[in-house]
Amino acid sequence: MPTPTHMNHHEQSEALKRLLAEQKPTPRWLSRLRRWWRGLFIAAAVVLAVPAEAAPSERLIDALVQVESNGNPRAVGDNGKALGVLQIWSVVIQDVNRVTGSRYVHADAFDPAKARAICRAYLSHYGTAKRLGRAPTDQDLARIWNGGPNGWRNNSTIKYWHKVAKVLK
Repeated sequence: MPTPTHMNHHEQSEALKRLLAEQKPTPRWLSRLRRWWRGLFIAAAVVLAVPAEAAPSERLIDALVQVESNGNPRAVGDNGKALGVLQIWSVVIQDVNRVTGSRYVHADAFDPAKARAICRAYLSHYGTAKRLGRAPTDQDLARIWNGGPNGWRNNSTIKYWHKVAKVLK
């Protein structure tokens, strides 16, 4: 078995799950501590999986929050499908979990910090120079957030970009 430093994030996560599954019943406090560490490990994996140069700016995410919900963490839209400050759909959660190995649930969209982490991971995965064929711009990232992985090419996302650009000014 490879050492943890020679494993990718998914392999590390799976190894940790196996280790935790092999443990004997423990006191409640130790079980809570393990859950906390597991959450911390997953959060670190998300941060480490996102190259700094690919991460969207906080300024852009702030603008997306304003356009999506005007900063309301309890916002619900699109007939109950979009939740939180960034109006996150469950398919976005599933996508982020798939690419980062995280374990977000749709209700996490109501937590502004988790919503921002989900947005950051999603845009960092789909808004790359490799995918776009050039360095991504705020416009590309906003349109991906609005229209999905290929939203940067979709004309229906231009109007959304104009709203975001207005907030960015």
